[in-house]
Amino acid sequence: MEIIRLSDTASTNDYLLGLNTDQDLCVVADYQSAGKGMGTNTWESEPGKNLLFSILLHPTWLPINKQYLLSMAEAVAIVEVLGDGFEIKWPNDIYYGDKKLSGTRIDINLQGSTLKDVIIGTGINVNQEVFLSDAPNPVSLKNITGQEHDRDILLRDILKRFSVYYTKLQKDFLRPSLDGMRSWLDYQYHKHLYRRTGLHAYADKDGTFQAEIVRVAENGIITLRRNDGALSNYEFKELRFC
Repeated sequence: MEIIRLSDTASTNDYLLGLNTDQDLCVVADYQSAGKGMGTNTWESEPGKNLLFSILLHPTWLPINKQYLLSMAEAVAIVEVLGDGFEIKWPNDIYYGDKKLSGTRIDINLQGSTLKDVIIGTGINVNQEVFLSDAPNPVSLKNITGQEHDRDILLRDILKRFSVYYTKLQKDFLRPSLDGMRSWLDYQYHKHLYRRTGLHAYADKDGTFQAEIVRVAENGIITLRRNDGALSNYEFKELRFC
């Protein structure tokens, strides 16, 4: 995969959205002046300190209602590269303990009912030590380890691991198998899932409650079992972790 390196840009996702290419690409920037999180959230990043990158793919083979598999693949690739102690907070944040290390935003372009372009934009706090925004719980690799980390090596390892999942997912959809990559990816995602066991506090439009995670489906919907046994399903932004 070709890597485009920028000193600064408004947003790596927006940069790729502006390209008209059928090539798979990765763009990485030292600084984003308008970095985006999920929805209307922004992403704080000190220039030259963190890993800010977006991947442009053309998964025309992937059903639209299965696009969350790419988010799963990105999250699993990151936690496998980072190692022990890192978890995936639904839908695709990376946590260390109760602190947020990384977030991912996905933008898509459709051609009819086909996924023409998928852009996976990820920010990982690497060497930044002080965070000034009102984000409640940021943390960086340097905060955790006390050491500087090579952003280029981290990017290389994540792209390599993600490419393995992406290639095998494509083969699975073109030649389905019960024990293929979709099953393995599902297993790895839930293995690394934040709050994967036990009752925890959540909130929806009706208020707070205690529940445990049952599973996250391939369409991204999370199912919770409340402490009274009732099952509840949630899409993105319908549920808050307390």
